[in-house]
Amino acid sequence: MNLLFGGGEKLLRQAGDQGRLRRLNSLAVLESVRDEALTIPQIATRTGLSKTAADSVVTALGESGWVTAVEPLTAGGAGRPAHRYRFNAAAAVVVGIDIGRHTSRAEIADLSGEVLASGEVPTSREDSPETLLGTVVALVDGLLSERGLDRGSVWAGGASLPAVVYHQTITKGPEKWTGFDLRAGFEEHFRCAFATENDSTLAAFAEAWKGSATEVRSLVYIHSGNRTGSGLVLDGSLFRGSSGAAGEIGALHILGWETAQEHLTDVLSDGGARLQREQVFDAARAGDSRAKDAVEAFATALAPGIAALILTVDPELVVVGGGNVRAGETFLAPLRAQVEALCTVRPAPPLVASLLADRAPLTGAVGLATASVLERLHSIASSGGSMPSTATPPWEWEEVVSR
Repeated sequence: MNLLFGGGEKLLRQAGDQGRLRRLNSLAVLESVRDEALTIPQIATRTGLSKTAADSVVTALGESGWVTAVEPLTAGGAGRPAHRYRFNAAAAVVVGIDIGRHTSRAEIADLSGEVLASGEVPTSREDSPETLLGTVVALVDGLLSERGLDRGSVWAGGASLPAVVYHQTITKGPEKWTGFDLRAGFEEHFRCAFATENDSTLAAFAEAWKGSATEVRSLVYIHSGNRTGSGLVLDGSLFRGSSGAAGEIGALHILGWETAQEHLTDVLSDGGARLQREQVFDAARAGDSRAKDAVEAFATALAPGIAALILTVDPELVVVGGGNVRAGETFLAPLRAQVEALCTVRPAPPLVASLLADRAPLTGAVGLATASVLERLHSIASSGGSMPSTATPPWEWEEVVSR
Protein backbone atom coordinates (compact mmCIF):
# COMPACT_ATOMS: atom_id res chain seq x y z
CA MET A 1 0.00 0.00 0.00
CA ASN A 2 1.25 3.49 -0.85
CA LEU A 3 0.97 5.29 2.45
CA LEU A 4 3.59 7.89 1.79
CA PHE A 5 2.59 10.04 -1.12
CA GLY A 6 -0.90 9.11 -2.19
CA GLY A 7 -3.34 10.61 -4.61
CA GLY A 8 -1.27 10.93 -7.76
CA GLU A 9 -4.20 9.96 -9.94
CA LYS A 10 -6.25 12.77 -8.37
CA LEU A 11 -3.72 15.53 -8.88
CA LEU A 12 -4.55 16.10 -12.52
CA ARG A 13 -8.16 16.80 -11.61
CA GLN A 14 -7.19 19.70 -9.35
CA ALA A 15 -5.94 22.04 -12.01
CA GLY A 16 -6.15 25.78 -11.59
CA ASP A 17 -3.71 28.22 -13.18
CA GLN A 18 -0.99 26.89 -15.48
CA GLY A 19 1.73 27.19 -12.86
CA ARG A 20 -0.30 25.15 -10.42
CA LEU A 21 -1.04 22.58 -13.13
CA ARG A 22 2.68 22.16 -13.85
CA ARG A 23 3.43 21.63 -10.17
CA LEU A 24 0.64 19.06 -9.80
CA ASN A 25 1.83 17.29 -12.93
CA SER A 26 5.30 17.17 -11.42
CA LEU A 27 3.93 15.54 -8.26
CA ALA A 28 2.00 12.99 -10.32
CA VAL A 29 5.13 12.10 -12.32
CA LEU A 30 7.22 11.83 -9.16
CA GLU A 31 4.77 9.38 -7.66
CA SER A 32 4.68 7.30 -10.83
CA VAL A 33 8.46 6.71 -10.73
CA ARG A 34 8.89 6.45 -6.98
CA ASP A 35 8.79 2.64 -6.87
CA GLU A 36 10.09 1.69 -10.29
CA ALA A 37 11.90 3.11 -13.30
CA LEU A 38 9.64 3.95 -16.25
CA THR A 39 9.98 5.13 -19.83
CA ILE A 40 8.33 8.34 -21.01
CA PRO A 41 5.43 6.44 -22.66
CA GLN A 42 4.90 4.45 -19.43
CA ILE A 43 4.92 7.65 -17.37
CA ALA A 44 2.39 9.19 -19.76
CA THR A 45 0.12 6.16 -19.38
CA ARG A 46 0.38 6.16 -15.56
CA THR A 47 -0.32 9.88 -15.18
CA GLY A 48 -2.69 10.57 -18.06
CA LEU A 49 -0.32 13.17 -19.54
CA SER A 50 0.61 13.33 -23.19
CA LYS A 51 4.04 11.96 -24.07
CA THR A 52 5.22 15.49 -24.85
CA ALA A 53 4.01 16.82 -21.50
CA ALA A 54 5.48 13.83 -19.63
CA ASP A 55 8.84 14.37 -21.32
CA SER A 56 8.79 18.08 -20.41
CA VAL A 57 7.96 17.34 -16.75
CA VAL A 58 10.66 14.65 -16.50
CA THR A 59 13.23 17.04 -17.95
CA ALA A 60 12.36 19.71 -15.38
CA LEU A 61 12.42 17.21 -12.51
CA GLY A 62 15.79 15.95 -13.71
CA GLU A 63 17.20 19.49 -13.70
CA SER A 64 15.97 20.03 -10.14
CA GLY A 65 17.42 16.71 -8.98
CA TRP A 66 14.21 14.82 -8.23
CA VAL A 67 14.42 12.36 -11.13
CA THR A 68 17.42 10.52 -12.51
CA ALA A 69 17.93 8.48 -15.67
CA VAL A 70 18.79 4.78 -15.36
CA GLU A 71 20.24 2.32 -17.82
CA PRO A 72 17.71 1.33 -20.50
CA LEU A 73 16.56 -2.25 -20.63
CA THR A 74 18.14 -4.46 -23.26
CA ALA A 75 16.36 -4.00 -26.55
CA GLY A 76 13.99 -6.85 -27.37
CA GLY A 77 13.51 -5.90 -30.99
CA ALA A 78 14.52 -3.37 -33.58
CA GLY A 79 15.61 0.09 -32.55
CA ARG A 80 17.33 1.56 -29.52
CA PRO A 81 15.91 0.77 -26.05
CA ALA A 82 14.02 3.64 -24.47
CA HIS A 83 15.51 5.55 -21.56
CA ARG A 84 13.95 5.00 -18.16
CA TYR A 85 13.61 7.41 -15.27
CA ARG A 86 13.14 6.98 -11.53
CA PHE A 87 12.81 8.99 -8.36
CA ASN A 88 16.23 10.12 -7.15
CA ALA A 89 16.11 8.51 -3.72
CA ALA A 90 19.84 9.13 -3.27
CA ALA A 91 19.31 12.90 -3.09
CA ALA A 92 19.43 12.80 0.71
CA VAL A 93 19.07 10.50 3.70
CA VAL A 94 16.65 10.10 6.59
CA VAL A 95 17.11 8.61 10.05
CA GLY A 96 14.88 6.03 11.72
CA ILE A 97 15.25 5.30 15.44
CA ASP A 98 13.63 2.67 17.64
CA ILE A 99 14.05 3.36 21.34
CA GLY A 100 13.55 0.14 23.26
CA ARG A 101 13.48 -0.77 26.92
CA HIS A 102 16.82 -2.57 26.72
CA THR A 103 18.24 -1.80 23.26
CA SER A 104 17.90 1.16 20.93
CA ARG A 105 18.45 0.87 17.18
CA ALA A 106 18.96 3.30 14.32
CA GLU A 107 19.03 3.16 10.54
CA ILE A 108 20.19 5.55 7.85
CA ALA A 109 18.07 5.22 4.71
CA ASP A 110 17.60 6.96 1.37
CA LEU A 111 14.39 8.78 0.45
CA SER A 112 12.77 5.52 -0.67
CA GLY A 113 13.46 3.87 2.66
CA GLU A 114 16.32 1.69 1.41
CA VAL A 115 18.54 1.05 4.44
CA LEU A 116 22.14 2.19 3.98
CA ALA A 117 23.53 1.66 7.49
CA SER A 118 22.21 0.30 10.78
CA GLY A 119 23.35 -0.24 14.34
CA GLU A 120 22.21 -0.65 17.93
CA VAL A 121 23.30 0.27 21.44
CA PRO A 122 22.24 -0.94 24.89
CA THR A 123 19.90 1.43 26.71
CA SER A 124 17.74 1.19 29.80
CA ARG A 125 14.32 2.46 30.80
CA GLU A 126 16.11 3.75 33.89
CA ASP A 127 18.15 6.17 31.74
CA SER A 128 17.11 9.80 31.90
CA PRO A 129 15.72 11.14 28.61
CA GLU A 130 18.81 13.34 28.23
CA THR A 131 21.16 10.38 28.69
CA LEU A 132 19.19 8.20 26.30
CA LEU A 133 19.05 10.99 23.72
CA GLY A 134 22.82 11.48 23.87
CA THR A 135 23.41 7.75 23.43
CA VAL A 136 21.14 7.51 20.41
CA VAL A 137 22.51 10.66 18.76
CA ALA A 138 26.04 9.26 19.13
CA LEU A 139 24.87 6.06 17.42
CA VAL A 140 23.42 8.05 14.53
CA ASP A 141 26.61 10.11 14.22
CA GLY A 142 28.61 6.90 13.92
CA LEU A 143 26.34 5.52 11.20
CA LEU A 144 26.49 8.78 9.25
CA SER A 145 30.28 8.76 9.52
CA GLU A 146 30.36 5.25 8.05
CA ARG A 147 28.69 6.66 4.94
CA GLY A 148 30.86 9.78 4.80
CA LEU A 149 27.90 11.94 5.85
CA ASP A 150 27.13 14.38 8.64
CA ARG A 151 23.99 15.65 10.38
CA GLY A 152 23.43 18.23 7.63
CA SER A 153 22.80 15.37 5.19
CA VAL A 154 19.74 14.23 7.14
CA TRP A 155 16.48 15.60 5.75
CA ALA A 156 14.10 14.08 8.30
CA GLY A 157 13.98 11.76 11.28
CA GLY A 158 11.45 9.41 12.82
CA ALA A 159 11.59 7.84 16.26
CA SER A 160 9.62 4.97 17.76
CA LEU A 161 9.30 4.47 21.50
CA PRO A 162 7.33 2.28 23.93
CA ALA A 163 5.13 5.08 25.24
CA VAL A 164 2.01 7.10 24.47
CA VAL A 165 2.98 10.25 22.55
CA TYR A 166 0.65 13.25 22.52
CA HIS A 167 1.72 16.20 20.34
CA GLN A 168 5.28 14.81 20.37
CA THR A 169 5.37 14.76 24.20
CA ILE A 170 5.51 11.49 26.14
CA THR A 171 2.37 11.24 28.27
CA LYS A 172 2.66 7.64 29.40
CA GLY A 173 5.81 5.54 29.48
CA PRO A 174 8.84 4.87 31.65
CA GLU A 175 8.58 7.16 34.68
CA LYS A 176 11.58 9.36 33.87
CA TRP A 177 10.37 9.97 30.31
CA THR A 178 6.89 11.31 31.09
CA GLY A 179 6.52 14.92 29.98
CA PHE A 180 9.66 14.87 27.83
CA ASP A 181 9.43 16.36 24.32
CA LEU A 182 11.62 13.91 22.43
CA ARG A 183 11.18 15.71 19.10
CA ALA A 184 12.52 18.96 20.54
CA GLY A 185 15.40 16.99 22.02
CA PHE A 186 16.38 15.56 18.64
CA GLU A 187 15.95 18.91 16.91
CA GLU A 188 18.53 20.42 19.23
CA HIS A 189 21.05 18.16 17.48
CA PHE A 190 19.70 18.10 13.90
CA ARG A 191 18.51 20.90 11.63
CA CYS A 192 15.79 18.70 10.12
CA ALA A 193 12.37 17.97 11.57
CA PHE A 194 11.86 14.88 13.73
CA ALA A 195 8.61 13.06 14.45
CA THR A 196 8.03 10.64 17.30
CA GLU A 197 5.33 7.98 17.62
CA ASN A 198 4.32 5.04 19.75
CA ASP A 199 6.10 1.86 18.63
CA SER A 200 2.93 -0.14 17.89
CA THR A 201 1.55 2.74 15.81
CA LEU A 202 4.70 2.80 13.70
CA ALA A 203 4.73 -0.99 13.47
CA ALA A 204 1.22 -0.81 11.95
CA PHE A 205 2.51 1.75 9.47
CA ALA A 206 5.45 -0.51 8.60
CA GLU A 207 3.26 -3.55 7.99
CA ALA A 208 1.13 -1.57 5.54
CA TRP A 209 4.22 -0.12 3.86
CA LYS A 210 6.59 -3.09 3.59
CA GLY A 211 5.18 -5.94 5.64
CA SER A 212 2.26 -8.35 5.79
CA ALA A 213 -0.47 -5.83 4.95
CA THR A 214 0.63 -4.20 1.70
CA GLU A 215 -2.48 -5.41 -0.13
CA VAL A 216 -5.10 -4.07 2.31
CA ARG A 217 -6.23 -0.60 3.34
CA SER A 218 -7.32 -1.27 6.93
CA LEU A 219 -5.52 -3.34 9.54
CA VAL A 220 -5.09 -3.88 13.24
CA TYR A 221 -1.54 -4.48 14.41
CA ILE A 222 -0.94 -6.34 17.68
CA HIS A 223 2.45 -6.25 19.36
CA SER A 224 3.01 -9.33 21.51
CA GLY A 225 6.32 -9.51 23.32
CA ASN A 226 7.38 -8.43 26.77
CA ARG A 227 4.19 -6.38 26.69
CA THR A 228 1.11 -6.10 24.50
CA GLY A 229 0.15 -3.08 22.37
CA SER A 230 -1.73 -2.22 19.20
CA GLY A 231 -1.75 0.18 16.26
CA LEU A 232 -4.24 0.99 13.51
CA VAL A 233 -4.19 1.78 9.80
CA LEU A 234 -7.63 2.78 8.51
CA ASP A 235 -8.55 3.50 4.90
CA GLY A 236 -4.89 3.67 3.91
CA SER A 237 -3.88 6.15 6.62
CA LEU A 238 -2.12 5.77 9.94
CA PHE A 239 -4.74 6.38 12.63
CA ARG A 240 -3.50 8.12 15.76
CA GLY A 241 -6.77 9.45 17.15
CA SER A 242 -7.27 12.94 18.58
CA SER A 243 -4.51 12.63 21.16
CA GLY A 244 -2.19 9.92 19.83
CA ALA A 245 -3.65 7.19 22.05
CA ALA A 246 -5.66 5.28 19.43
CA GLY A 247 -5.37 1.55 20.05
CA GLU A 248 -4.12 1.88 23.63
CA ILE A 249 -6.87 -0.37 24.95
CA GLY A 250 -4.27 -2.33 26.92
CA ALA A 251 -4.48 0.47 29.47
CA LEU A 252 -7.87 -0.95 30.49
CA HIS A 253 -6.97 -3.31 33.32
CA ILE A 254 -10.21 -5.25 32.83
CA LEU A 255 -8.91 -6.56 29.48
CA GLY A 256 -5.95 -8.25 31.13
CA TRP A 257 -3.27 -7.34 28.60
CA GLU A 258 -0.96 -5.98 31.28
CA THR A 259 -0.93 -9.30 33.14
CA ALA A 260 -1.30 -11.72 30.23
CA GLN A 261 2.43 -12.55 30.21
CA GLU A 262 2.13 -14.11 33.64
CA HIS A 263 0.58 -17.18 32.01
CA LEU A 264 3.91 -17.80 30.27
CA THR A 265 6.04 -17.37 33.39
CA ASP A 266 4.35 -19.90 35.68
CA VAL A 267 5.35 -23.07 33.83
CA LEU A 268 7.78 -25.45 35.54
CA SER A 269 9.92 -28.10 33.91
CA ASP A 270 9.86 -31.72 35.07
CA GLY A 271 12.82 -30.85 37.27
CA GLY A 272 10.98 -27.94 38.89
CA ALA A 273 12.82 -25.12 37.10
CA ARG A 274 10.78 -22.18 35.85
CA LEU A 275 10.75 -22.08 32.05
CA GLN A 276 11.55 -18.95 30.06
CA ARG A 277 8.92 -17.70 27.63
CA GLU A 278 10.67 -19.16 24.56
CA GLN A 279 11.03 -22.49 26.37
CA VAL A 280 7.31 -22.53 27.12
CA PHE A 281 6.52 -22.19 23.42
CA ASP A 282 9.09 -24.88 22.57
CA ALA A 283 7.60 -27.22 25.14
CA ALA A 284 4.07 -26.57 23.85
CA ARG A 285 5.24 -27.33 20.32
CA ALA A 286 6.68 -30.62 21.60
CA GLY A 287 3.33 -31.53 23.14
CA ASP A 288 3.88 -30.75 26.83
CA SER A 289 0.39 -30.41 28.30
CA ARG A 290 1.32 -27.80 30.93
CA ALA A 291 3.00 -25.60 28.34
CA LYS A 292 0.09 -25.98 25.91
CA ASP A 293 -2.34 -24.97 28.66
CA ALA A 294 -0.20 -21.90 29.42
CA VAL A 295 -0.14 -20.81 25.77
CA GLU A 296 -3.89 -21.37 25.54
CA ALA A 297 -4.44 -19.24 28.65
CA PHE A 298 -2.20 -16.52 27.23
CA ALA A 299 -4.15 -16.51 23.94
CA THR A 300 -7.42 -16.41 25.87
CA ALA A 301 -6.21 -13.33 27.77
CA LEU A 302 -5.27 -11.45 24.58
CA ALA A 303 -8.32 -12.33 22.50
CA PRO A 304 -10.97 -10.02 24.04
CA GLY A 305 -8.91 -6.89 23.35
CA ILE A 306 -8.19 -7.97 19.78
CA ALA A 307 -11.85 -8.82 19.19
CA ALA A 308 -12.88 -5.44 20.60
CA LEU A 309 -10.62 -3.68 18.10
CA ILE A 310 -11.95 -5.82 15.24
CA LEU A 311 -15.56 -5.07 16.08
CA THR A 312 -14.78 -1.36 16.48
CA VAL A 313 -12.83 -0.61 13.30
CA ASP A 314 -13.76 -3.62 11.09
CA PRO A 315 -10.28 -4.21 9.58
CA GLU A 316 -9.44 -6.39 6.62
CA LEU A 317 -6.50 -7.99 8.43
CA VAL A 318 -4.95 -8.50 11.87
CA VAL A 319 -1.14 -8.61 11.93
CA VAL A 320 0.62 -9.93 15.02
CA GLY A 321 4.22 -8.89 15.61
CA GLY A 322 6.74 -8.80 18.44
CA GLY A 323 8.92 -11.49 19.94
CA ASN A 324 6.15 -14.04 20.53
CA VAL A 325 5.56 -14.37 16.79
CA ARG A 326 8.77 -16.40 16.59
CA ALA A 327 6.72 -19.26 18.08
CA GLY A 328 4.70 -19.37 14.86
CA GLU A 329 1.46 -21.35 14.81
CA THR A 330 2.15 -22.70 18.29
CA PHE A 331 1.07 -19.23 19.44
CA LEU A 332 -0.99 -17.97 16.52
CA ALA A 333 -3.30 -20.97 16.11
CA PRO A 334 -4.84 -20.79 19.63
CA LEU A 335 -4.93 -16.99 19.43
CA ARG A 336 -6.74 -17.13 16.10
CA ALA A 337 -9.26 -19.64 17.45
CA GLN A 338 -10.01 -17.52 20.51
CA VAL A 339 -10.49 -14.37 18.44
CA GLU A 340 -12.75 -16.16 15.96
CA ALA A 341 -14.91 -17.44 18.80
CA LEU A 342 -15.48 -13.87 20.05
CA CYS A 343 -16.28 -12.30 16.67
CA THR A 344 -19.92 -13.33 16.55
CA VAL A 345 -21.20 -10.26 14.68
CA ARG A 346 -18.95 -10.77 11.67
CA PRO A 347 -16.39 -13.38 10.62
CA ALA A 348 -12.99 -12.59 12.06
CA PRO A 349 -10.53 -11.21 9.52
CA PRO A 350 -7.39 -13.24 8.76
CA LEU A 351 -4.86 -13.15 11.60
CA VAL A 352 -1.29 -13.45 10.30
CA ALA A 353 2.27 -13.13 11.53
CA SER A 354 4.27 -10.01 10.83
CA LEU A 355 6.85 -10.30 8.07
CA LEU A 356 8.94 -7.67 9.83
CA ALA A 357 8.86 -9.28 13.31
CA ASP A 358 10.61 -7.11 15.89
CA ARG A 359 11.95 -4.79 13.18
CA ALA A 360 8.51 -3.32 12.46
CA PRO A 361 8.79 -0.21 14.71
CA LEU A 362 12.20 0.70 13.26
CA THR A 363 10.97 0.18 9.71
CA GLY A 364 7.99 2.36 10.56
CA ALA A 365 10.27 5.09 11.91
CA VAL A 366 12.18 5.14 8.62
CA GLY A 367 8.91 5.22 6.70
CA LEU A 368 7.62 8.08 8.84
CA ALA A 369 10.75 10.08 8.04
CA THR A 370 10.57 9.49 4.28
CA ALA A 371 6.85 10.27 4.35
CA SER A 372 7.44 13.59 6.07
CA VAL A 373 9.82 14.73 3.30
CA LEU A 374 7.46 13.78 0.50
CA GLU A 375 4.40 15.16 2.27
CA ARG A 376 6.14 18.50 2.77
CA LEU A 377 7.12 18.60 -0.88
CA HIS A 378 3.52 17.81 -1.80
CA SER A 379 2.21 20.52 0.53
CA ILE A 380 4.48 23.21 -0.88
CA ALA A 381 3.90 22.35 -4.52
CA SER A 382 0.13 21.86 -4.28
CA SER A 383 -0.45 25.05 -2.30
CA GLY A 384 1.23 27.38 -4.76
CA GLY A 385 4.96 27.22 -4.02
CA SER A 386 7.58 26.38 -6.63
CA MET A 387 9.08 22.88 -6.66
CA PRO A 388 12.31 23.20 -4.66
CA SER A 389 15.54 21.69 -5.88
CA THR A 390 17.20 18.77 -4.12
CA ALA A 391 20.19 21.08 -3.68
CA THR A 392 18.13 22.87 -1.02
CA PRO A 393 17.38 21.02 2.25
CA PRO A 394 13.78 20.97 3.52
CA TRP A 395 14.38 23.46 6.34
CA GLU A 396 15.11 26.09 3.65
CA TRP A 397 12.27 25.21 1.28
CA GLU A 398 9.78 27.76 2.57
CA GLU A 399 12.38 30.52 2.31
CA VAL A 400 13.26 29.54 -1.25
CA VAL A 401 9.72 29.16 -2.58
CA SER A 402 8.62 32.47 -1.05
CA ARG A 403 11.20 34.42 -3.02
